[in-house]
Amino acid sequence: MLNFDGLIQDIVQRRGKLASKDGNNESAQDYSEVWSTLASYVKSCMEQKRGLHLSSFCKVGWIVGKKMGKGVHRPFFQFADSFVRAYLSQEAARKHAAPVQGEPCPLEDFNFSKAAIKFSNQLTKDQVFTMLRTIISRLGELIAEGKEVDISLGDVGRLTCRGDRDPKFSFSAALYSQEGLDAPQVDESSMRSAPAFRKGSNPEASGLGIQGTAALPEDDYGYQSQPMQATMPSVQEDQYYQMPETQPVTGMDSGTARPVSRGLSASNSAPSLVGAKLTATQFKREVAYKEAMDRHIAAMEAHAAEAVAEKEAWGNHVTDCLLQERDEIHAKKERNQMNLHFLQHQMNLGEQKRKEQRREDIEAASAHDFPKFSEVHPDEMKDFIHGQQARMRQGLDEQVRTNNTLRNLAKQKERGMELRQLQANREEMSMLRKAELAKKAYDREALATAWNSEIRMKNIWKAIESHNTVASHPPQVMLNDALPPSRGGSVKSVGRMLTGSSRRQPLGASTSLSQLESRAGSSRGIM
Repeated sequence: MLNFDGLIQDIVQRRGKLASKDGNNESAQDYSEVWSTLASYVKSCMEQKRGLHLSSFCKVGWIVGKKMGKGVHRPFFQFADSFVRAYLSQEAARKHAAPVQGEPCPLEDFNFSKAAIKFSNQLTKDQVFTMLRTIISRLGELIAEGKEVDISLGDVGRLTCRGDRDPKFSFSAALYSQEGLDAPQVDESSMRSAPAFRKGSNPEASGLGIQGTAALPEDDYGYQSQPMQATMPSVQEDQYYQMPETQPVTGMDSGTARPVSRGLSASNSAPSLVGAKLTATQFKREVAYKEAMDRHIAAMEAHAAEAVAEKEAWGNHVTDCLLQERDEIHAKKERNQMNLHFLQHQMNLGEQKRKEQRREDIEAASAHDFPKFSEVHPDEMKDFIHGQQARMRQGLDEQVRTNNTLRNLAKQKERGMELRQLQANREEMSMLRKAELAKKAYDREALATAWNSEIRMKNIWKAIESHNTVASHPPQVMLNDALPPSRGGSVKSVGRMLTGSSRRQPLGASTSLSQLESRAGSSRGIM
């Protein structure tokens, strides 16, 4: 079976010896320190009732449950999905893929910087990352090859594999005892033995390993299997029955382990029945009384046990509260200490960075021949000044030409806009003038038509009213076609026409109905 030292030696042989900063070959010590760093990190999180999540390996933490009305923390270990898919068998993968039963505590992601600063002596973040990845990768390869592995993770527990590609992690008994839990019984011999049903296995592995003793006699179970009526002789109501002497036995009564008496032995709460002469009725009464008393005593004992359990639960709750408060104070101190170390580390890094920056500035300043001054020839200076003046004059000329061009373009644009606006105003005025003339012509024609229509209607009514007053001169009704032209030459603008009818006489009250009907008939004939 391969332990952690053998695992480290295997890794060193595969990767070769890596020289440390001091020049000594201490790769094995570095790997051991990395694994100890992981164990210390896990232990610190477990003490703070938190978990740790290493994405390439596992999840370690607590499951919060309830027992007798109080919170109980139970440790759990779960391999990562990537580790399970890469190295475990299909059966083991299905078993480890099951979700955790219960509510897990908060998990903290593995911080390599924190592990290197707080839980190691001289390692860096890159060393922790590289070596831990190498250890986990090689451990998975050994499990996939079917090797037997037994590796301890500090004071947290042990990782074992019997060669069946189904590794298991067992927590230490001290971790269970801190939470007041009973550690599961693990048989070391069964863990280290060869798997059953294979060649060369131990003879004990072929069976279930069940061991026992001879069966107890029936009388030792604490009760008689035969009914009580079978042991009682048949007696008459007035006969006496001699109570047989029975021996007290022990057993279970109402779920509580205590000595009970299934016979009618003497007790302090009932009169002695041994040697007494009782009738059948009295005997039955005494039996019922004894059974009722036993049930009452059992109920009292159960109630007393519940009271004791509640008292113990309350005491455990108070103790847990005190421990939790103490843990919080300790955690706060640790966080303050860690923050202090982190600030000191930042200050050291800043000081080191300033020193390196100063050294680089000195090296950069020493890399050239500054200061170095040289005199310029007067002719070169004069040519340079003339050239600068010429370039400046050329730039100013270009600016003047550009400004003039922009100004001319703006003027042309404004002139075009003015011409377009003037043309639009002329068209709008012409359109308004035509619309006004058309409206006046329409109004004139409408008035002429209305005037002629009114004159025609008046002439018609006059003809209707006066057709029978003048017999020799019938009324003359002029239509539009026979109208004479007006003085202006327009037919529709003619004035009032003469009808030639005389003034009709008003009808009196003596006018008969026949006259009115005749007049109405003549009017309809003319219409």
